[in-house]
Amino acid sequence: MSNDPVDVGEALETLVHQFSDPWSFLRELIQNALDAGSPEIDVRIDHQPPEQGSNDPLGLMTVEIIDAGDGMDRHIIDTRLTRLFSSAKDGDYTKIGRFGIGFVSVFAIQPDLVCVDTGRAGEYWRVLFRKDRSFQRIVLDQPTEGTTIRIYKRATPEQADDARARARSVLEYWCKHARVEIRCDDALVSRPMQLDARCVIHHEQDGTTLMLGYVEQAAALRGYYHGGLTLHEEHDLLLPHVAFKIDSRYLEHTLTRDNVIRDDNFAKAMNIVGRLASTALVEALVTALELAASEGREDPEVAFLRKRLLGVLEGEAKPPSRVFEAKLVPALTAGGGRTAISLTQARKQIKRCWTSAQASPVTEMLIARGDTVLLVGPNSALTQVLAHVGGRSPTPVASLCTALPATSFERGCWQPLHDAALALLAQQGVKLSSIELGRLAYPGSPVANHVAITQAKLGELTEVSEIGQLSSGWFGSKRVVVLNADHPTIGHLIELAATEPEFAAYLLLKLFYLRLNDAPQDEVSLPTRDNQLASAAAQARAQRRSSLPTVNQSQKASASGREALARAEGN
Repeated sequence: MSNDPVDVGEALETLVHQFSDPWSFLRELIQNALDAGSPEIDVRIDHQPPEQGSNDPLGLMTVEIIDAGDGMDRHIIDTRLTRLFSSAKDGDYTKIGRFGIGFVSVFAIQPDLVCVDTGRAGEYWRVLFRKDRSFQRIVLDQPTEGTTIRIYKRATPEQADDARARARSVLEYWCKHARVEIRCDDALVSRPMQLDARCVIHHEQDGTTLMLGYVEQAAALRGYYHGGLTLHEEHDLLLPHVAFKIDSRYLEHTLTRDNVIRDDNFAKAMNIVGRLASTALVEALVTALELAASEGREDPEVAFLRKRLLGVLEGEAKPPSRVFEAKLVPALTAGGGRTAISLTQARKQIKRCWTSAQASPVTEMLIARGDTVLLVGPNSALTQVLAHVGGRSPTPVASLCTALPATSFERGCWQPLHDAALALLAQQGVKLSSIELGRLAYPGSPVANHVAITQAKLGELTEVSEIGQLSSGWFGSKRVVVLNADHPTIGHLIELAATEPEFAAYLLLKLFYLRLNDAPQDEVSLPTRDNQLASAAAQARAQRRSSLPTVNQSQKASASGREALARAEGN
């Protein structure tokens, strides 16, 4: 391109349309100040109302940009400030603005006058730019440090307020990570580069600073910066749920400042991002999960990290070996203690691996027989991780149940109900070992709301799918019916059985079969079963009443029953 002077007014007409926001000229001036080595930059916007009695309804707005950089001498003013596309920055990757149009962008807001005060090597100059793009150099009598640019524009107070808001917005986007202090109306705009993400890692490499971390959004942030100034920010699915910010001297923005140039340097930077996302970032994720497992934490943060671990395992890149060897799966030990095991250990034991949100009598029995119980909730992402690693999901502990023994006192109060229920089931041809009273409302119990269940043996581990089995055929096995001493209805039925044992037994068995309505165990329909039980109960009651003792004996028996119930209620 020619180094001959270019008419500013003519060139500006083209350049103005290259910026979506005219106030982006502030970004260009900040770049120039940084290139000049300024340790701080101040931007101020003031407004002076029209003088009283003046015919001017607007007033004067002043935009002032002050830096403490190297400043300019006559040679620089003539060859750079007042010329387009003659930048001495070409080929120097330590500079940001390399297109020679930074200063010209001040005319995008159509100022009435632009004043530049600057000094260098004992020369102190003022350069005035008028609306017609002509300029004038004036020698200053007083020394000046760095460069101060004042932009004057006639404006109303409301327009000045809008200008302040737009200037602050521009600076907070383009200059938020500048490595020097940048202020707008005395408020600090610049701040160290940070990434709002989890498991954030930092990487430094040959003029490049990189930050990566995990976020909830699949289309994560990609921020590109040079010298702390924003080149471009976008959201895409390049690396799902992985956000990053990269500040590199090798990255450049396009001429229109609306994107980053996708050249070989950009490709190298993205290779660094991809490598770290599949190595160092995964290591940070594993470390966080390992710590959570050791602390026994179960919270939304841990759930989020486990989802990201699943994403790593399902991704195309091979995960680091530490993913499988780190102890990041919480597990239970005997006595309700906690430990942690690796994915490799869980995979080896997957066929005898169970999941539970808490310790319980069932987990104690499983651990005692040598099984592994993972401290994992039913909908945890870790369950999916284990399924991916082990080829199948661990079995939920809630698919099993047991019965704890009732107290001797509780068993002593329920004999009438026991005898009547046993008689009714016997009349149905059911094969029973016994009827027992047990406790089903232990922590995590899936049968706490059942009035009764059946087991092959009292207190053993029983599949929940088998708690309604009752056989009556030749080849059926005997079962134990366990009444739930923790169920409030059982207490009422025990009380009722003191006077109406057959009716109490009928209600008990009806509730038992109704509770199993979703999974019937034989071909007898519920109405048919109910009619059979009701008829058998009525017949047994009639037989009992036909052989009742004398009135005096009956009164004595009733009194004894009331005394027993009173003692039971008192305890």
